[in-house]
Amino acid sequence: MSRVVENLDLQPDEEPKAPDSADTQPSRHRLIGSHVPRKEDDRLLCGDGRFTDDVQFAHQLEMAVGRCPFPHARIKSIDILQAKALEGVKQILTGEDVRRASGPLTVLRPVPGAPQLPYYALAQETATYEGQPVVSVVATSRAIAEDAIDLIDIDYEPLPHISDVLDALTDGSPVLHPDVLSSNLLASNKDRGGDPEGRMASAEIVAEGRFRINRVTAMPMEGRAILAVWRPGARDLTVYASTQVPHLVRKQLAECLRIEEGCVRVIASDVGGGFGLKLGIYPEDILASLHAMALRRPVKWIEDRLEYFRASTHGREAVHDFRIGARADGQIVAMMNTYRTDLGAWNSSFGSAQLSSVVFTGPYKVADGVVERRVVMTNKTPIGAYRGYGQPEVNFALEVLIDRLARRLKADPFEFRAKNMLRPEDLPWKTPSGAVYDSGDYLRTLQLAADAVNYRAHRASPKRRRQDGRLLGIGLSSFVERTGYASARFLANRGSKFGAHESVTLRANRSGGIDLYTGVSTFGQGNETAFAQICAEIVGVEYDAIHVHAGDTGASPLNTGAFASRTLIAAAGALREAGQALRDKAIRIGAWALGAAAKDVEIDGGALRLRGDPGRSIALSDLFTRAILGQGIPVAETPGLEATAHFEPPDAAFSFGTAAAVVSVDPETGEFSVERFVMAHDCGTVVNPAIVEGQVRGALVQGLGAALSEELRYDKETGQLVNGSMLDYLVPSAADVPPIELLHTEVPSPVTTFGIRGVGEVGTIPPGAAVANAVCDALADYGVEISELPITPESVWRAITARK
Repeated sequence: MSRVVENLDLQPDEEPKAPDSADTQPSRHRLIGSHVPRKEDDRLLCGDGRFTDDVQFAHQLEMAVGRCPFPHARIKSIDILQAKALEGVKQILTGEDVRRASGPLTVLRPVPGAPQLPYYALAQETATYEGQPVVSVVATSRAIAEDAIDLIDIDYEPLPHISDVLDALTDGSPVLHPDVLSSNLLASNKDRGGDPEGRMASAEIVAEGRFRINRVTAMPMEGRAILAVWRPGARDLTVYASTQVPHLVRKQLAECLRIEEGCVRVIASDVGGGFGLKLGIYPEDILASLHAMALRRPVKWIEDRLEYFRASTHGREAVHDFRIGARADGQIVAMMNTYRTDLGAWNSSFGSAQLSSVVFTGPYKVADGVVERRVVMTNKTPIGAYRGYGQPEVNFALEVLIDRLARRLKADPFEFRAKNMLRPEDLPWKTPSGAVYDSGDYLRTLQLAADAVNYRAHRASPKRRRQDGRLLGIGLSSFVERTGYASARFLANRGSKFGAHESVTLRANRSGGIDLYTGVSTFGQGNETAFAQICAEIVGVEYDAIHVHAGDTGASPLNTGAFASRTLIAAAGALREAGQALRDKAIRIGAWALGAAAKDVEIDGGALRLRGDPGRSIALSDLFTRAILGQGIPVAETPGLEATAHFEPPDAAFSFGTAAAVVSVDPETGEFSVERFVMAHDCGTVVNPAIVEGQVRGALVQGLGAALSEELRYDKETGQLVNGSMLDYLVPSAADVPPIELLHTEVPSPVTTFGIRGVGEVGTIPPGAAVANAVCDALADYGVEISELPITPESVWRAITARK
């Protein structure tokens, strides 16, 4: 990864207005910004990871789930007698049993203005999507449980279904939840600023289009998993789960199972990927817990891949109707976007993506705009959070339309973007949706990406076919990404059931090290490493002296969890506060032991030393033991050496960047190849360059997969998923990924500790638009326009044919 480290948004000698602004300069840090080995790698590479299925208990039982094969059906009867008689079967639950023993699944991020939908762990009178749980069976083995499901006789009455988000809103469409809703529109949310209607009416040129974004799935290496253990005498439910949010799962389990939160402990030691899919509870979590509590034996459920495609939340699907108005000189005057997002049959824990509304104006200086999100119900698997959470969807619509408008104006797409981009002096900037962009140099990343692919030389060259008959095209896509949350008040105004803060506990041990306890589970994002780097930086100890204990609600302070590119933004503040408190106490005790003033000593590696006389020192193992025992410490100090801190950032930070795709296209067949993909981006102060590069590359591969091959397709006639298997759902392999080049600027954010911006989702945002714009550039003489994802050779051929 090439790093271009500049404080691009600051005037000479001007300090960034960040919390403890001295901390925002990367060059001042000992460990922040360094490439240290990941703490997670040794155990994972040696096969010592501890995933949910690795946990085994004596007398453990296995659960299987019977699911509805129809997209919409009335459950007329369920006969379980034959299944109950099968040897090894211990318990069978139906919808009626679940309703008596538990409440509906709770929602962590409700859709504003939406009524509550009573979504139980098992379908009640009606099932509303293929794959919805209808019965659950616990037996001595998974095989026996599945055999029992085959013996259960369920009489279904198929009902009319709807699988298209636009058709769902037409008159006469079957309504999924007629007891609660009069139509399939769950809610509509509008954000606006300025006078978009008036400014659009005054525009000399208007470009508009309808853009369809495909339904996809996150595809983590480890599917969902749960092991529930109930100790009735202690009223203690311990749940081992593959989740990104242990503390929020604990909250939801307590609510749905109608038990005290103090009775529930959730452990997520190692998690095999999440990408937003593992936020909050699912029906199977409630079912396994109910079975464990009734049978007083551990109950495990491990998701298989056929279940995964139909039962784990999907992502993305939406239709955007976007308009951009501009003056004849190329100045954008207004943007308007109405989009329908397909929620599926129920509101999952995180539900419909909301960030399409937040960043719909992109990195452009647009004061007049309006965006409306319309959340629509269909007979499909529920939609949930997926890496990017609405930002890749709206970026595709916006950036493809930006190129179209540039063509209408006969303007260069680079120059058109540059003319309308926000400049450093414009920031902070409040968008029409109310978001506040904090800082950055958006034009710099646009220039870097364009230069890297020789954009100007390409534009100056005449269009001609290469020897292989292909035409070359270059496409750009610029973006901003909201990372983190503004505050708990911001979340409360939107009905969210979680906070914006993060929490850590630091505890010194007798070996001279520090135990770091966090509720954030480990699922590939590198937080163990980054947390340890920051902690060691603040306290002054060696990186290897930090031992991270993650994902256990019984050992960590209450926290929010890992999602929304927010974890390090919030955790950095908590780590700094707790680290400073622990360091200051250790220095007071050590200075007293050396007979020196606190200002004259420092923690340096494995010892506390006298400045100017390093020979006078005390080993941290001795110092920490004194503090823990309360022996050999000043009278004014209390025993113990630990600190807990909770930190809420004052605002969200916005990452930004530009991607450039180079493609070659056969204009006769539509076959195309992405020959290069360059992304210049900025995530503020980089804590670990290797982790940042890994996060961006991984997200780019997911973004390219969604752009070029991935799509969950439902048959309109049957309403069933037609490619719900690893054979039919086309996830890119290493051989499918084009050469990726990363460039990185480093503009510290003025609103976060150390100037950090989030980076975990950024790569998913620009690939779709960059590739679409590159294909259209290659086929400029054909007048081809692309409005749908994924972009396939067939769709390109059809676009060429349509223009002919």
